[in-house]
Amino acid sequence: MKQLERRYERRAELFKALANPLRLVMLEKLADKPWCVCALADELGVDKSIVSKYLSQLKSAGLIEDTRKGTLVEYRLVAPCILQVASCAEETIQEQKKKLLSEE
Repeated sequence: MKQLERRYERRAELFKALANPLRLVMLEKLADKPWCVCALADELGVDKSIVSKYLSQLKSAGLIEDTRKGTLVEYRLVAPCILQVASCAEETIQEQKKKLLSEE
């Protein structure tokens, strides 16, 4: 039972990491190529400290990993399937909404 509980705790942590629009944008950017904190912050127009914090949360959730190149640290997406899950859920919800509206 403990193993099952831990599995659901990990899933909850994953969805918490996804529960922010900026973190979702970051994941999409990281799907294209690796990014360092500074470049990603510039690209998104937000403070480096926010990007750093969010990258840490995404890394803790197991969605991204970092690679050190000298003093430069680059982050990349290691679970691109999460974007497919999000797209699938979004499309399903939109279809359900359309279906409900057509029934009214």
